Amino acid sequence: MKSLRRRLLALGFAVNDGFMIYIAFKAAYGLRFECPAFLRFFPADKGTPDWGLYQDGLRAVIPVWLLLFALWGRQYTGRFLEASEEFMAVCKGVVLGTLLIVAGTFLYREYEYSRLAMAIGFFASIALLFTSRETLKFLLMRLHERLIPQETVIVIGEGKSVEAVLDRLKRQPHTRTLVFGKNDLPGLKKKISTERHLREIFVHSRLLSEEGMEDLLADCEEEGLEIKVLPGLLEMRMGEVTVDDSLRLPILRLKPLSLHGFRYFVKRSFDLTVSLAILAVLLVPFLILSLLIVLDSRGGVFFAQERVGFKEKRFKCFKFRTMHKNAESLLGEMKLESFRGGPAFKMKGDPRVTRVGKWIRKFSFDEFGQLWNVLKGEMSLIGPRPQVLAEAKGNPDWARKRYRVLPGITGLWQVSGRADLSYEDMMRLDIYYLENWSPGMDLKILLKTLPVVLAGKGAY
Repeated sequence: MKSLRRRLLALGFAVNDGFMIYIAFKAAYGLRFECPAFLRFFPADKGTPDWGLYQDGLRAVIPVWLLLFALWGRQYTGRFLEASEEFMAVCKGVVLGTLLIVAGTFLYREYEYSRLAMAIGFFASIALLFTSRETLKFLLMRLHERLIPQETVIVIGEGKSVEAVLDRLKRQPHTRTLVFGKNDLPGLKKKISTERHLREIFVHSRLLSEEGMEDLLADCEEEGLEIKVLPGLLEMRMGEVTVDDSLRLPILRLKPLSLHGFRYFVKRSFDLTVSLAILAVLLVPFLILSLLIVLDSRGGVFFAQERVGFKEKRFKCFKFRTMHKNAESLLGEMKLESFRGGPAFKMKGDPRVTRVGKWIRKFSFDEFGQLWNVLKGEMSLIGPRPQVLAEAKGNPDWARKRYRVLPGITGLWQVSGRADLSYEDMMRLDIYYLENWSPGMDLKILLKTLPVVLAGKGAY
């Protein structure tokens, strides 16, 4: 029953995707060849082809795209993705699918398809697939709340890897999570046999040698449940673990840092392009912001502070000023206390912040001053935050790995709770980022940064 439900869910999304792809290219054909306003700017010099030609092509395109989504994008696994992750998955699938269409039309020259229609279909497919998927997820969430029973997932163990799994499972509206510890193993056997909608079980590797665990896992296999083991290695290192078979033995290999060589070149090119685009678009708002800062309190527009950056080198980090001119000396005189553990100072209602500064901080406009650091090569758009000297001195040894990449204006912990996170969680998210970096991760963080900033949560 559980397997059937997941297959029906995957089938529903696949049918939706196929229909949306058809609608996207139908709309692209209509806009390209049947819209008078569009034809006024882009006339169809070679005439209007028959829609049947495109329809015949879609009979091959739609199944191929769905196969790409299933195999390459893993979009029919039955797990709900966050909106930003969903958008990235759709974009990847559509890009690869469109490249296959272009290759197919190049090889099969009996018919010539409009490149402009394909370009319109590309963007229309992304918009329709993403919108329809988010709508379906919203409706399914409501159904799970009222009509459809949730599937149950059991997690056995404790530690950072268990916490990471629980955090991911909380995002699945159709999933109910039950957590059991080492002392709960005797009663688990009955729970597994009586739970009607149990889907899978996660077990921490530390518990595999516990008495009764082997019998428990055997019962799970008899019930047809998926069993997934959480390696304790994740407690020591959060990077991706791969299997090394060079000795013809299943040996785990720790993945090295992903930000070096050509990958660094890609990231640096991205930083420069986006930074220059932001400066070009927001130059006038930045001038207005500068004027407000100067009129509100005495001092300059920018605040420059010495920070620790790449390879623990010090540099001047620039931000739009949000505090009074003598804020640094007031920190010791006023005996202010940080609400967050660890060496990082953060205070709600800091009396040193100016009236305009409170508004600037709420929406993180002060961080735009660091675009100058990005252009100078001292910082990146995305990465671990550059630390002040006092914070850097208090770092544990395992956190020093964060200095092996350029610090960033925004990063993984900024879109995962901002200042409301504990100091240790911030450090771990920074290390996870530098060990698992990809262009897709950078784009996802940028997409998530805007709503987080606009909400103003966790900014003080």
